[in-house]
Amino acid sequence: MSLTDIEKLLSKKIGVDCNIIGSRKIVKAVDNRCSACSLSDLKTYLQLLQTSPEEFTELVEQIVVPETYFFRDRKSFDFLINFGRSQWLTKSSHGTLRLLSVPCSTGEEPYSIAIALMEAGLSPSQFRIDAIDISKQAIAKAQQGIYGKNSFRGEVLVDRNRYFQQTAEKYEICPSVRNTVNLKQGNLLNMFFNVQLKYDVIFCRNLLIYLEDSACTEVLKTLNRLLLPNGLLFVGAAETAKVPSNLFTSIRQPFTAYRKKAEGTISKSLHHPLIENRQVENIRGAKKQNSQTKKVSSETSSISYSLSSTPSLPERLTKHTSFLPTIPNDSETELSLKETQLSIPENSLSLELAKQLADGGQIEAAIKYCNEYLSGVSSTNAQAYTLLGTLYQAKSNYVQAEQFFRKALYLNRNDYEALMHLTLLKEHRGDLVGAFILRERIQKLQQNF
Repeated sequence: MSLTDIEKLLSKKIGVDCNIIGSRKIVKAVDNRCSACSLSDLKTYLQLLQTSPEEFTELVEQIVVPETYFFRDRKSFDFLINFGRSQWLTKSSHGTLRLLSVPCSTGEEPYSIAIALMEAGLSPSQFRIDAIDISKQAIAKAQQGIYGKNSFRGEVLVDRNRYFQQTAEKYEICPSVRNTVNLKQGNLLNMFFNVQLKYDVIFCRNLLIYLEDSACTEVLKTLNRLLLPNGLLFVGAAETAKVPSNLFTSIRQPFTAYRKKAEGTISKSLHHPLIENRQVENIRGAKKQNSQTKKVSSETSSISYSLSSTPSLPERLTKHTSFLPTIPNDSETELSLKETQLSIPENSLSLELAKQLADGGQIEAAIKYCNEYLSGVSSTNAQAYTLLGTLYQAKSNYVQAEQFFRKALYLNRNDYEALMHLTLLKEHRGDLVGAFILRERIQKLQQNF
C-alpha cells in the first residue's frame, strides 16, 4: 500500500503518470533511496518523503531520465532560424526576444536554441532564454556546459568549433552562448503562479506525454498564460493531440509548432483549419455527393499526419537550411474546411479526416475515423496505425498505444514516427535496453538517407 501512496505523492507533486514511468523503475528508485537513508520499510520512507523536501528531490532524481542531445528533432530549430530571420529581425522595433525551455534537462536544448538564433543573425544581446528543469543534477550539468560525444548524436546543424571549445575528449559551450541562458531548477506546476513574465517562444517538448491528464491541463494553461498573443509553442512529436485547439493553432511543422490564439480572435496564418462539428458534417455530405475536390493550400493544411506517401525517414529530417519552412504573411487568408474540399481520393477521406480531427484535439472522433479507414479501405496502412498509437498515447492508454506502434513497424519497419514514439514509451517505463536498440535503428536510418 505504501508504494501506491508514494506513486500518488509523486503524481500530486510533479504530475507524473506513474503508469508510463513503470512500477519497476519506481520500485528500484525507492529501494535505492531506502538503502541510502538506512530505512527498511516503505511506511517509514513515505513519512520521510512527506516531511523532507530534500528527500523528495532525491527520489525525483532517481526517476527522471535526462534523455536529450543537441538539435534533437532539428526541424523545430530550422523553423526557429527562419522565424528569427523572416519575422523577428524584420520588425521595425523588435526589442528583446524572450524564450523559455522547459524542461531543459542537461542544457542541450536551450543552448541549441541560442545557437539557432545566432545562426539566424540575432546577436546575443537581442534574445534571452530562461531554462528550467525539475532535476538539480541536470541543471548542475547544464551550468557546467561540458558535453561528450553522446550529446552530439543528432544531425549536424552548425560547425561545432564556432560555438564550443574542445577540452580533452569533450566540448565546452562558449561564453557567448552560455551567457544567453538563465538556468534554474524548478517545478513547472507551481513555480509560475505569481510570475508576470511573458515569452515570445516556449519549447516544452516531451513532457506532456508523461503527465497525468489533470497535470497536463494545468501545464498547458500555464504555458498559454506565459505566451504572448501569437507566441510560438513547440511540443514533442507524440504530444500534438494533447494541445487544446481552443488555445493554440497548429503550424505546418513535423515536430511540432503551435501559435497561441489571440483572445477573441482566430489567427489568420500559420495553422491548418480546425474542424468544427458543422464542418465534419460538410465533409460527410461531400463524401456522399461525390463532390469535385479542390486542393488545400500547402501553407494552411496540417502536415502532422501527412496522407501523401513520404519516405519512412522523411527528407525533412535529413536536409539542412534548404528545407527551412516558409512562413506566410498575416495578410494571407485562412482557408476553412467549409470553403475548401480535400484534394484526396474519396476512399481515403476517413483517414485524412482522422488526421485533421487529431490535430484539432478531437481524439475520440479521430479514433473512430481511423478505425473506419482500417476496416473499410486498408488494414495494412502503417501510417494509420501510427496515428492510432499517438491517439491512444494522448488518452494515456500506453499499452494500446505501444501495440499500434508495433503494428505500424511490422508493416513498415522504417516508420520513423512510430520508432520515435515507441522509443519514448520504452524509455519512460524503464526499458532502457529496448529503447537503446530502437535508437540504434533510428541512427542507422539517419545514416542511410
